[in-house]
Amino acid sequence: MEVRHRPDWPIYARSLLLVAMVVSSAVLVQILFIYEEFHPRFILVPVVVTLIVGTLLGRVAVLRQRLRQKTLEFRAIVDIAQEFTYLRRVSGQYEYVSPSCLNFTGYTQQEFFSQPNLMDNLIHPDDRARWTCHIHHINDRGDAESFDVRLLTKTGAVRWFTHICAPVYDDHGHQIGVRSTNVDITQRKADQARIEHMAHYDPLTDLPNRRLLEQELSRRTMEPQSFAVLFLDLTRFKNVNDSLGHAFGDQLLQRIAQRLKNVCPTEALLSRFGGDEFVLVLPQAAEADTALDFARRMLNEIERPLLIDSNELRISGTVGMACYPADGTDSMTLIRNADTAMYRAKRLGQEKIATYHTDYSRDATHFISIESDIHRALQHGEFLPHYQPMVDLHSGRIIALEALARWHHPEHGLVSPDQFIPIAEETGQITELGQQMLEHVLTDLDRWRLLGCVVPIAINISPRQFTDREFWQRLRTGVTESGFTPSLIQLEITEQVFLGDIDAAAARLQELRAAGFSVALDDFGTGYSSFNYLRRLPVDTLKLDRAFITDVVQDPASRAILRATVSLCDELGLSLVAEGVETDAQRAVLISHHCRQAQGFLFHRPMPAAEIEALLLTDGQVEDHPA
Repeated sequence: MEVRHRPDWPIYARSLLLVAMVVSSAVLVQILFIYEEFHPRFILVPVVVTLIVGTLLGRVAVLRQRLRQKTLEFRAIVDIAQEFTYLRRVSGQYEYVSPSCLNFTGYTQQEFFSQPNLMDNLIHPDDRARWTCHIHHINDRGDAESFDVRLLTKTGAVRWFTHICAPVYDDHGHQIGVRSTNVDITQRKADQARIEHMAHYDPLTDLPNRRLLEQELSRRTMEPQSFAVLFLDLTRFKNVNDSLGHAFGDQLLQRIAQRLKNVCPTEALLSRFGGDEFVLVLPQAAEADTALDFARRMLNEIERPLLIDSNELRISGTVGMACYPADGTDSMTLIRNADTAMYRAKRLGQEKIATYHTDYSRDATHFISIESDIHRALQHGEFLPHYQPMVDLHSGRIIALEALARWHHPEHGLVSPDQFIPIAEETGQITELGQQMLEHVLTDLDRWRLLGCVVPIAINISPRQFTDREFWQRLRTGVTESGFTPSLIQLEITEQVFLGDIDAAAARLQELRAAGFSVALDDFGTGYSSFNYLRRLPVDTLKLDRAFITDVVQDPASRAILRATVSLCDELGLSLVAEGVETDAQRAVLISHHCRQAQGFLFHRPMPAAEIEALLLTDGQVEDHPA
């Protein structure tokens, strides 16, 4: 916008008139009282003097008027600006301070005028060295500068601002002070910090994310100090998500993250790697035993019961460990090897912690190969059920069958379940595998019913299947379409399906029993099995784990457990099946302790459908059951 100024000629006119009046008065006095006769020079000289002096005075007045106008314009702009502006002499005295100083610093203009170099005292202690260096540069070398710095306001608040400063010179080129404009960037810095935090921290747990973890590992691998990388994977977390919802799962992750924070050393780096996986960088772990001890403490901490929304849960985990520099010298290798060790521990099932070994990389390659083969086998129908009978110990007659998945590999023949079931569980392929097993079992059961051989069949339910409502719907639909009673299907579960939330598991089991299915608790006596589960879970049968049968002949403790379990089942009205019976001596001990049902190689091995069908058609082999 163009600013219009007043014309200059009135100022010159006033100056000329004023000078003319003064000069005329002086000339008149001289003519009247000093000189006796008039001479033309008495007029000419005063006119010339009047013109010269009047013009000079007019010029001075014009310049003063313009300066005053410029000053007013400057103040009109600067005084209402949000930026804090000041003009300071080399001595430290402030010549000008904008009114915004009050909002900016909490100090008034008068306080700045009365306290030379006040700005120096307001700079944040952590930035004063840089500020002092800046003052020396601007005063000694006249270098204009612009940089971000912090100050402390009168109330003690921290404020970020951009300081733009340039020297001020006089007409002779000598520096007489500095002029500065200061822009408040506190909010911008807060926004930048928030964005930076979002880029490097997990929004759910507020732990460092994968990006920050990799950056920190890259930094630490440049240093000579050793450290350990612990890779933690929560067990059965997907079951919790599937059964209780993702919002509940988020709460669980937050609680677990807090527990991990509580147990981690201050110098350690705890991060959420993704999903239900956490990675911990443990410094100064020169020996693997130190890191292993900490891993055990960490697992003990997260395995304590959790109460969320009136739901009591038990969550466990598996830990893999890799050490720098022995197991890797870069971030990606260390994370990959710790992850590989974790999967090794998960597949073994016995130990929850594993340290990396070079052989594990070959195992990981094998894992990927098996996963690919399972996918192909599912497409080609290579998985078929084999059936192992459960018998009455006194009569030896078959009372039920257990359907066991077997893989008929086109190249390797019959593949052991231990080689593919854990991998199918881990990859989620167990859902499709279980569906195919269910279809085969229903087909076989229907065919045997038409042949007059009605026998209950137990099918194993994985933790993933237990939380899959589509699986249960297909089961009900299949039984309904086949036309036989649901009581012919027994659902075998392990404690893995209800450790996440026993209340939700109990509700699901009650729903299934109401539909007519029977429920068996498999591998009883292992893991976390407790009387509390028997009290709260609606089950019909306990299957005593083979670990208690193997030594039952020579081990008094195993016999005591057998005796107590038989008595417990009798009191609770539950059926008891002893698993893994392989010798007549074991059978005799079971009979002497009033155990009525058993399963094992002593009686029958798992057999294909055709062989079991021939056995079922043999007279007297099968107890009668309603269709």
